[in-house]
Amino acid sequence: MKTKAREPATTLAQAFGLTEARASVAWEAVRAVVEAAGPPGPRGRALLELAAETLEIPSSASTPRRATPERVAAAFEEPRDRRMLVDMLVVPACIDGEIHRGAEAVVRDYARALGVRSPWVDALGAMRRGNIVGVKRRLYTRAPDGRRLFARTWREDGIKGLLQMLRFVLGLYTDPELSARFIALGSLPEGTLGRRFHDQFVERGLAFPGQRQGIPERMVHHDLMHIINGYGTDPAGECEIAGFYAGFCEGDAFAFIVVALATFHLGLPVSPPMVTPTRGAFDPARVLAAFLRGRTLTVDVMGQWDYWSLMPVPLSEVPRRLGLAEAAGEHEDHGAVPSPGLVAGP
Repeated sequence: MKTKAREPATTLAQAFGLTEARASVAWEAVRAVVEAAGPPGPRGRALLELAAETLEIPSSASTPRRATPERVAAAFEEPRDRRMLVDMLVVPACIDGEIHRGAEAVVRDYARALGVRSPWVDALGAMRRGNIVGVKRRLYTRAPDGRRLFARTWREDGIKGLLQMLRFVLGLYTDPELSARFIALGSLPEGTLGRRFHDQFVERGLAFPGQRQGIPERMVHHDLMHIINGYGTDPAGECEIAGFYAGFCEGDAFAFIVVALATFHLGLPVSPPMVTPTRGAFDPARVLAAFLRGRTLTVDVMGQWDYWSLMPVPLSEVPRRLGLAEAAGEHEDHGAVPSPGLVAGP
């Protein structure tokens, strides 16, 4: 299934057609959040530099003012743009690896002035307080991957499919015919997508779809996107895949970023049990690059995507068939984790 192609962009200013004036106001808002708790540390300073670069703020620009909520409201009039900006401000609020009350307050002030009701602003408070149930509740009800998984299962398989999902959750579901098909990928030539998929599962000791404890077949797209894009399965790579999905997915796609921030930057256990939370793994530059890359994807890989037709294809050729540039090469994994998908688990 094809999706509408977007023009490639190397900056957020290009991606969203921001004028210099609007970009400047957005940068000032980011700065206000970063500096809410005092002078920024190394991560905060690096984020401000990255924000200036991707928003195309001229180096010759005068010292920026603090963007009052009223100035931001005047610059961003469309509800969609306002929501996007407020959600984006969750990142600088988390960038230090902990959420300061002052940073949360600044984000809330902007949301209030813009008339934005975002579940991720509420999640910001829940994450600051360590309210795991509160964070999970928002992710369960908003995350596009989980919603689409259930909707597609019901649409294609009805009650039978939902019962199979229950058996999967209980660790009871098996499909020998399906697992045999994945195991057979090991006979494909080296360098093909299917062979790489097979070998990575074997090397990491993961069960194939159809085997007990294997991932559902409808979630295979997550692992394939890791391979096709060259993203590792270490925490930093999982943050990249979150950025990629946020770039192409319809719906409340910022949920992917929230999962990554909570699990791999703040160390909160909001992902499935097999994923070990960690701290400080969210690299804004890598996540931004992945987000911009995701916007160019031309195939709905979360839908009825025929990935089997690509399994015998050389891996170097696959990105082009999906509208993507060739992957730069997989980042080195440091403490690889299973890739169960991005939706928060029980």
